[in-house]
Amino acid sequence: MLTFAPVLVAGVRLRDRRTQLFAALYFLLMVVFCVGIQFTRPGRVGPVDAVIMPLWLAAWLGGTVHVLLLQNRPLPAPIMRPTMLPYDPAVAAAHWRRSRRQEARELLQSDPQLAAELKIGRPDLPGRTFDDGGLIDVNHVPANVLTAELDVVPALAQEIIAERERLGGFSSADELLVYCESLKPERLQVIRDRLIFVPM
Repeated sequence: MLTFAPVLVAGVRLRDRRTQLFAALYFLLMVVFCVGIQFTRPGRVGPVDAVIMPLWLAAWLGGTVHVLLLQNRPLPAPIMRPTMLPYDPAVAAAHWRRSRRQEARELLQSDPQLAAELKIGRPDLPGRTFDDGGLIDVNHVPANVLTAELDVVPALAQEIIAERERLGGFSSADELLVYCESLKPERLQVIRDRLIFVPM
């Protein structure tokens, strides 16, 4: 009569909705049996007995087999809750600068004239008030800006300047890797998000 209890526990632990529905079905069979038995007569087999006895056997025998099968089912992997990191103003500021760089890139693509007026990627120009999140226009800034803003050694900055003059400007970060032997892929990966290449 209590078949529904272990089936319900298994349904909850397995996070299986179908098993939980079976538990509800076994509970319903128990209720029907308890109600129906009130209408039976001792020593006589009536129509009510013909209904409730098969239900009782189904809950007893079928439930026993069901519970045995459920014991062999592996438990699902535990749900990993994301760990909430404490608020860090430095991280928030870095995310904000990244979003500003994305906005500035979109503006550079959609309205190059406005981007030029706002001096996107040109921290070396006076009078700039637009915050582009730290973008650097590799094709136009002087060597000292490359050194200061991108934290590259002066020799690499001079190599970048020499190669851009020889090529007439770079078109992508990958070209930097091809033509500047001193630039390592690991270093490019760090600064890639800050680079733009406005045609010369």
